[in-house]
Amino acid sequence: MGQMDLLQVRSESPDLPEEPVSRVTPRRAGAVLLLLLAVLAGMTLYTLQPPDAKGSSAPEGEFSAGRALTDVRVLARAPHPIGSPESAAVRGHLIDRLTALGGRAEDETHVVARNGEGTAVVAEVHNVHARFPGKDSTGNVVLVAHYDSVPAGPGAADNAANVAAVLEVVRALRADGTQRNDIDVVLTDGEETGLLGARAFLDSTDLDPERSVVMNLEARGVSGPSIMFEAGDRNSGPVAALGDGDRPIATSMSDEIYCLLPNATDFTEFKDKGFTGLNFAFVDGSAKYHTRDDSVASLSRESVQSQGDVVLAAARGLAGQDLSALSTGKDTYFSLFGLIVQYPQLLVVVLALLAVLGYAATFWYAGRRGAARDGVLRTALTFPLVLVAAGAVAFGVWQLICLFRPGYGSLLSGDTYRPQWFRGAFTALTCALVLGWFLLLRRKAQAAGLALGIGGWLAALTLLTAFLMPGAAYVFTWPLLFGCAGLAAALRWGNASRDWVAVGATAAALPALPLLIPLVVLLFPTLGVSFAAPSLVLLALVAITVVPLAALLPRRVPSVTALVAVAAGVVLVATGLRVDGFGTGHPQPTNLFYAWDADTGKGRWLSADGAPPAWTKARAGTERTDVSKEFPTFPPTLQRGLVADAEAPAVRPAAPEVKVLQDSTAGGDRTVRLRIAPGEGTAYVAVSADTSAHTVKGATVLGAEVDGGRNQTFAPGPWQWGFAAWAVPAAGVEVELRVRGEGAIPLRVTSYREGLPSAGGTETELPPELTWSTWGAFPTNVTAVGRTVKV
Repeated sequence: MGQMDLLQVRSESPDLPEEPVSRVTPRRAGAVLLLLLAVLAGMTLYTLQPPDAKGSSAPEGEFSAGRALTDVRVLARAPHPIGSPESAAVRGHLIDRLTALGGRAEDETHVVARNGEGTAVVAEVHNVHARFPGKDSTGNVVLVAHYDSVPAGPGAADNAANVAAVLEVVRALRADGTQRNDIDVVLTDGEETGLLGARAFLDSTDLDPERSVVMNLEARGVSGPSIMFEAGDRNSGPVAALGDGDRPIATSMSDEIYCLLPNATDFTEFKDKGFTGLNFAFVDGSAKYHTRDDSVASLSRESVQSQGDVVLAAARGLAGQDLSALSTGKDTYFSLFGLIVQYPQLLVVVLALLAVLGYAATFWYAGRRGAARDGVLRTALTFPLVLVAAGAVAFGVWQLICLFRPGYGSLLSGDTYRPQWFRGAFTALTCALVLGWFLLLRRKAQAAGLALGIGGWLAALTLLTAFLMPGAAYVFTWPLLFGCAGLAAALRWGNASRDWVAVGATAAALPALPLLIPLVVLLFPTLGVSFAAPSLVLLALVAITVVPLAALLPRRVPSVTALVAVAAGVVLVATGLRVDGFGTGHPQPTNLFYAWDADTGKGRWLSADGAPPAWTKARAGTERTDVSKEFPTFPPTLQRGLVADAEAPAVRPAAPEVKVLQDSTAGGDRTVRLRIAPGEGTAYVAVSADTSAHTVKGATVLGAEVDGGRNQTFAPGPWQWGFAAWAVPAAGVEVELRVRGEGAIPLRVTSYREGLPSAGGTETELPPELTWSTWGAFPTNVTAVGRTVKV
């Protein structure tokens, strides 16, 4: 029957039903999908916000930031670095509080040495340890936080807030009256000087790693939600307990990345000793990290509440279960709409292989339907260029920003005081970049070719991460599975039409947005806007999964949208430069210290600032000089620093005194026992040995063993062995040095004291628009006095 005959029959047979006409068009489906993606993105962003802070009247069984802040105000009254009088006052308060909560609290004093990581570090540390026995204990839940601060600031966030959170968590657990397992509170000393307290505790503890779960609380900023960023190797049980909390944030991808970085916390020490557990931190607002503005006024109450809520929920779950039967598997895990999803890493490989096979099947099916001809290779070849370009945008724009604001280079963590403007600019420019890539491909690549080219890279990344970084594989596996399913469905039931294929290919974005947006949002404050490249690479990947929908738009719309995004990026950068400057409320970090050489009677101002403010220039000058010959044991970062001659201070700094107590020789080896008196107010003393004609076999410092050999290979000249002793006793530092070689061995002894002298009438009080940067590789607000002796 022909078409005309059919029409005639329909006209003559009014009762014959009409052929159904579908109301679902590709454009309508695409609009619904876009709306769904917007809802998913909104839900994901909501779950990344910290909860409202609870006041002191919150129920006894709940965590209250208001109650915790009562302790924070006491702990963060002033800087309290290791060995300081304020540190002793903080320690006394903590012992009183833990005793009042019903624990057996002790000041555990140890001398500990850290070897094998450059200059040896030695100190006497005072850990605070309290145990709260359970009713029928099967193991120990260990709550860890360090209580020392850096000298530059009072440490309200890092780490008084977390110490106070531990106290509040214990109080809430005790209020339940149902605690089965022992709760151990370990508040460590000397974390800022090299995790010394944690190492000392582990050298003497009776805790069983197989029946203990550690939860460490940290901060790298003053705000933001609590993030569980690292777990132990046997993570299945602890991560499951994390799921009891309200909107916990965690990802095994951060665990994989953190293992590759040189960063470390107290949890690192526990992990190295075979303990499992969870490592928590909040990281936003890092411009105030390790400065005087890490204060109670700057601390986010919501961050304290977020940290306390998730730690309390996990601790409560672990305190009530049989820790001897805790699952010992290693899982992949991630947050999804406020819940924790976890599955064994064996399943990671299975899912990866399934996703890759699904991609291969989809590619074959697309070829049969004639949809795999246009643009697959072009897309695959240009896909990595987009990710590289996203990283280049981050680097290039930041360099441009620093041309206008050179002082940004002094920010310790790479984030500004108001980084949201620059984060928004980076986001807009990355979206414009991806749209530009789409416009270049649009003429030569159909939607199926675009999806298959992207899918090829996702398949490769899925396989690579499944075997090398299984905790990160989920980021690529789930978008690949959804993308292949959506594309196959469009090819089968959408008759392989270009528009339906564009809708189906965008199915990859359904898991990509909730899985990748948290990584982007959390990486921005973690790495700072100065190192936004990883964030923008992941953001580009998110945008790439959504971009197939642009094929449904009129041709000019993507072009106009890209131009608008570029304009928005420029406006946001300009706005950030205008409002995010330095001043009294947002001081610029600077680095300055005074070095006095007692051998020559000469003083120098030194600074490592890349773009020093005028106040620092007035002291350290503008000339960069290699000072390694005059000051051979000072940090290598300052060997090309700003250096200026300084007049002698009104009161010359007292040089450290070295007294030989005993000298003996046996079998060609000398043993020299010394007492080093570095002077009153010394924070730490550094000793370096000239190894050009001598070999240091080892040393005993304050009773702790220091390895011999050459542990300062980074140092210029012959000063290749050394140690630094913190928390120097009033009687000085006793050293037993074991050496081999002819004649006396030269030692360079340098004491470091907080504060700067008034030299030649130069005022050293820091103006309010500046703040001291942290200690570490860059000594700051320090007077260093060195001398050379031969023993």
